[in-house]
Amino acid sequence: MILRGLATLLVLGLLGLNMMMPTAKISARGPENLVRTDIDTSLAIGQSLPELELVDLEGRLFTREDLLGHRVLLTFERSVDW
Repeated sequence: MILRGLATLLVLGLLGLNMMMPTAKISARGPENLVRTDIDTSLAIGQSLPELELVDLEGRLFTREDLLGHRVLLTFERSVDW
């Protein structure tokens, strides 16, 4: 009987956390409409690649000209840690 009561309290506590977290300051990511304005987002498939410099894990610098003729997969990931 005591275990059932503790389990009920645990479930209610988790439910309370679930209801509270979206509005808590610790979980706030900021408004979704706040994005970096210094990045050109007008690129599309088939357009020319803009000038860019990339650094690999060993610290070597790659420019757009170094990548010409090679297949390149660029992956951009949005960070949620603002």
